[in-house]
Amino acid sequence: MFNKNKKRVVKSRQAVRGSKVKKRKKSGFTSKFKGAVGFLWRPGLLSGLTLIVIGIFAYKNINLNNVLPIQSIKIEGEFAFLDKKQLQIKAIPVVKGGFFNVSLDSVRDALIELPWVEDVSVRRQWPNMLLVRVIEQKPVVLWGDNAVISAKGKMFIPEQKPELNLPHLSGPQGQHKFMLQELARMQAWLLDTGLYIKNIELNARRSWILTMTSGMELRLGRKQMHERLNRFVSVYKETLEAQKKQIKYIDMRYTNGLAVAWKEA
Repeated sequence: MFNKNKKRVVKSRQAVRGSKVKKRKKSGFTSKFKGAVGFLWRPGLLSGLTLIVIGIFAYKNINLNNVLPIQSIKIEGEFAFLDKKQLQIKAIPVVKGGFFNVSLDSVRDALIELPWVEDVSVRRQWPNMLLVRVIEQKPVVLWGDNAVISAKGKMFIPEQKPELNLPHLSGPQGQHKFMLQELARMQAWLLDTGLYIKNIELNARRSWILTMTSGMELRLGRKQMHERLNRFVSVYKETLEAQKKQIKYIDMRYTNGLAVAWKEA
């Protein structure tokens, strides 16, 4: 009887043990999260992350205007018309902030608007300096009453009209680049004659008038100006060069010939 009851108790215990709730399997995310936390919790890595967080917080709260403020501006370049001191005076008011947050574009914009300035580049030099490289306009032609045309075809008006021994162009507004090209072309054709263009006028009727350094005037008219110039070159060496000092102007506006006006004796 006792043995039977004992067996029942054992079976009952086994039944109770078998009814325990099974442990749920860990999800993949949970395992990865715990692994990541364990990795980040390493002493060396944790201290490094702490420094990074502190650095980010400090950067957001620091006033960069007070960190290595710009103390000087160095102007570099070769100048015939610009003055380094004047360039510095122009740049200084727009230099605001420290080494890390000063606006380089503001400095460039302040200088690039000056008439004689062709290009500007600005860079930082440790620990508190700005290096400014300025390229000056190279004048090749005078335009109108007070303007200058650069080697790149840019027209600008200086504060003071320069005293330059350069060819002079005058014509309708917006025609300066075209006339500059024509000047180069026409002067190339005139090289064999020994004549050099001092002035080209394109008047309101679109008629071309060339004045040489010798004072002689060449009237080409509105049409076929290239053909007329070539015809002049071919005739000049043969019949007119010997008398060039007495010539006032030559009119090429004839179909098969030309007219010569002589200076008064």
